[in-house]
Amino acid sequence: MNALRRLLRLTVALAPIVVALPVFAADPLDWPNWRGPHGNGISSEKNVPAEWGPDKNVAWKVALPGPAGASPVVWGDQVFLTSVNEAGELLLMAFDTKGKERWKQVVATGNKTARGDEGNSASPSPVTDGKHVWSFMGEGTMACYTVEGKEVWKFNLQDRYGNFSIQFGMSSTPVLDNGVLYIQLIHGEGNPKTREAIVVALDAATSKEIWKVDRPSDAEAENEHSYASATMYDDGKTKMLL
Repeated sequence: MNALRRLLRLTVALAPIVVALPVFAADPLDWPNWRGPHGNGISSEKNVPAEWGPDKNVAWKVALPGPAGASPVVWGDQVFLTSVNEAGELLLMAFDTKGKERWKQVVATGNKTARGDEGNSASPSPVTDGKHVWSFMGEGTMACYTVEGKEVWKFNLQDRYGNFSIQFGMSSTPVLDNGVLYIQLIHGEGNPKTREAIVVALDAATSKEIWKVDRPSDAEAENEHSYASATMYDDGKTKMLL
């Protein structure tokens, strides 16, 4: 069964050596980030279910430790997703496409909910290139693991770039492109001293900063905040991070 078809049928029930990452091409039917293989939310899969429910077009379901607003991502026969547990641990989990848990990592602790139950610190979606998977949690931790679950690196963006100040929690998903992670920290007070809003590019293999640019705005207070995830635009002639 093709990867995206498996994803669409997936129902989840609640409760310093610098190396270069090679470029691994996604199968058109893999879903390596929340916007899909081409970053446009469009799938080339055919004959997928148009309807599903508790007992309709569901191949399997598995209970998770707790909720998350993130999208699962798929590469081959692995599904990666985030969750939280009752202890407030923020988890990155891997399942096979038959519903069996392969591994689970505690990425961070200190989950916070937004407006009761509208979101939590596991809201950003993971991203994968088929060899590694990256997870960003709303309390600031960014981590890289192999697809077998071994930690490669981990750090907290707040320690490097200043405290987050965003009313309903950090929810932006990083963009992975050509071995570079792009992250928007547009919330007006990313650095309490300078009140800067920034966009950063990190080496996905090492977490080292490649560049950081200011994103100025004449907005005030919470109107400075952005909850949006960036996306990569490429029409073959022009390439831009939006």
